[in-house]
Amino acid sequence: MRSCINLILLAGMNVMLANAQSLKPVSGDIIPFISSYEGTQVKNKTSLSLQTQENIQTGSHAGWKMTVHKESVPNEPDATDYELTWKLEKGHADDIVVGVDFAFRDWSADNYVFVPAIVYDGNRFDVKNIGYPPYWYDKSEWRKDMPTTTTVQPTLGKKGSGAAKIELTTGNASTPLMAFYAPGKKKAWMVQTTQGNSNGDHGLTIAENDTKTESVFTITSPAVREKRAVGAGFAASGDEAADYKQGDAVSIRFRVYTFPAKSLNDLYQRFLKARKGYNPANRREDLPFSEAWKLVNNLYQTERWDEDIDMYWLSKVGGNPSWNFIWQLGWCGGGQNTLPIMMKGGEQGKERAKKNIEVIVSKSQAGSGLFNAYGNGKEFVSFGFGSAFKNNESLVRSQGDWLYMALRQFDYLESEGEVIPAHWKSAMQKQADAFVRLWEREGQFGHFVDVETGEICIGNSTAGAIVCGGLALASRTYSNPKYLEVAKQAGRKYYTDYVRKGYTTGGPGEILSTPDSESAFGLFEAYMALYEVAGDKEWLTFCSELLPVCASWTVSYDFVFPVQSPMGKIDARSCGAVWASVANKHGAPGICTWSGDCLLKYYRATGNRYALELLTDIAHGVSQYISREDRSIGNMPPGGSCERVNLSDWEGKENIGGNIFASCSWVEAAIALTMAQLPGIYVQPDKDVLAVFDNIQAERVKSEKGRYVLKLTNPTRFPAEVTIFSETGKEARIPLSGFFGKEKRTVSLSPGEVQEVVLL
Repeated sequence: MRSCINLILLAGMNVMLANAQSLKPVSGDIIPFISSYEGTQVKNKTSLSLQTQENIQTGSHAGWKMTVHKESVPNEPDATDYELTWKLEKGHADDIVVGVDFAFRDWSADNYVFVPAIVYDGNRFDVKNIGYPPYWYDKSEWRKDMPTTTTVQPTLGKKGSGAAKIELTTGNASTPLMAFYAPGKKKAWMVQTTQGNSNGDHGLTIAENDTKTESVFTITSPAVREKRAVGAGFAASGDEAADYKQGDAVSIRFRVYTFPAKSLNDLYQRFLKARKGYNPANRREDLPFSEAWKLVNNLYQTERWDEDIDMYWLSKVGGNPSWNFIWQLGWCGGGQNTLPIMMKGGEQGKERAKKNIEVIVSKSQAGSGLFNAYGNGKEFVSFGFGSAFKNNESLVRSQGDWLYMALRQFDYLESEGEVIPAHWKSAMQKQADAFVRLWEREGQFGHFVDVETGEICIGNSTAGAIVCGGLALASRTYSNPKYLEVAKQAGRKYYTDYVRKGYTTGGPGEILSTPDSESAFGLFEAYMALYEVAGDKEWLTFCSELLPVCASWTVSYDFVFPVQSPMGKIDARSCGAVWASVANKHGAPGICTWSGDCLLKYYRATGNRYALELLTDIAHGVSQYISREDRSIGNMPPGGSCERVNLSDWEGKENIGGNIFASCSWVEAAIALTMAQLPGIYVQPDKDVLAVFDNIQAERVKSEKGRYVLKLTNPTRFPAEVTIFSETGKEARIPLSGFFGKEKRTVSLSPGEVQEVVLL
């Protein structure tokens, strides 16, 4: 399958724009075309009207017919469906790209341009030209007021930067969609298309003229880009136009939305409702949670536990001596994987998890009360990439992950009747105090902080979002209202500085402050912790605006992978894979590093079905990415899972659906958390709400007064121990204190078994 894109000639934009009227759904906005190419350059372009046309001449040997089918979308008055078909009726035509331009004049660089998982606000950010792993290595560059900064990425550039163009394929986006919000006009526009056709993936292009007063959004078949985006920067695309012989035909389908929008949130809410309504996602049951857990836990206990240091490695013990692969505090799971292990790993797992916590608490805490986040189990330093940083700086996200997850683990152990050691509680209180001092001194938690002094090294990102959740839990653990007050102040600031702007930044440690999914989901987790502790509806309101941002990072449909790729060989269903960031252009199994139970908590509080739908897609999808003896993926051991679910060619066309380089610690942690923190099935019988996260089938077969009957089917060839969490709609409005645990019911299903379960 070829992945390519149409190149727009910026000098010719006025021709396309001559008939366009800004944001009005009239025929002049939509301009079909046929272009001939020489390599990746447009040689000739024939623009057409949005009407069926015959005898279109593109050369001495070619005669085309274009047919147009247009219809309204039921129950969506702001949307219109189109299908354009180009057929070569005479002769032959080589190196051809067909497509459709959506041309807008009276354009403004203030418009928020959006392509889910790859373009946020046109990616009009500061740029630092640096290779991997990017960081501000020169201390003289450090700023507490650091602007949002990316490596070299697709961008429309800032105001006054001149003409610009973003060239993508549909594989670059979590949903094949382009959109913008025009604040000056209080209107918004979206177009959604399919992955591609017989020519391969479609191309998606967005171009602005040199004064940024006109723009063209384009869908092409096939995609022919001049350059393809890589991790940082660009490479030759290798794209090719298509050859046609007489009788060949190709179609492009798309849906256009035009609607009023008082705010950016109106665009995002419309996206949330539309993202799954156009492209198919076909669920498949692959591996039940109970069997998936056995594989993951066996990997932890047999290949990750090191008796010499009483810690779980992030990779196979002894396999790679680099500290990156031994232990990191947060982000990659070193202080988080112990929660699912203590919950579901039996007595051995629980005791090992407690030993692991003891090492962290007793050996890695630094002078400020923050923790060294990088080590080999015997020595610990602030943070690093391959080697330790020079100035004690540490990723604040890693610090916040630990505060939050340590207190969650304390809560779980206490629910089991255990007493938390006093020095554990004292250590976490010191860290909470360090964050309070940092906030009171700087009014932010920063991006990188000095673990010895507690001062900000580099500021201004959403990396510390989860700190709000940690301080909220700390206010309850230590009966300290100051912690809660700081958490609230910070949560409001993150809303103003990031959520309202339509993106969050800085979750991964090695992307500078590029927009990313990890900080978005971390902030959602923090807001739900604030709601759990404080009960204020304010946090639910913030979550309602953050939800579509989180959804934008999550694949909404099933991408068709190359058949011989690792993803193709396992018939992977990409719906629910979570994109990493604008820089790391791939989906992944699960959320880094969360179960997503915050989405279920939010659903309980609000009844927002899109949150439940999003969580179902993410949680259900993770099992398929686990390597097994009977179905290995790459060279990973049973229980291993790689972060790569590559829809795009950012690592080369040969790696679409591939580059399964190794099992990744954070994916292992995310999958383990998903199996431990979520029930297999969630039910509200009185509201007829049924969500199936596990890889089994469930349907309501009877609902009578006081009696609700589910039919459970295990279509897999594995036994399943299915947990069910059932509650009334009224009970759902009561926040949980952390866990979907004690109330769960377990049902055993043999392979192929069908069983009816009565819920009272």
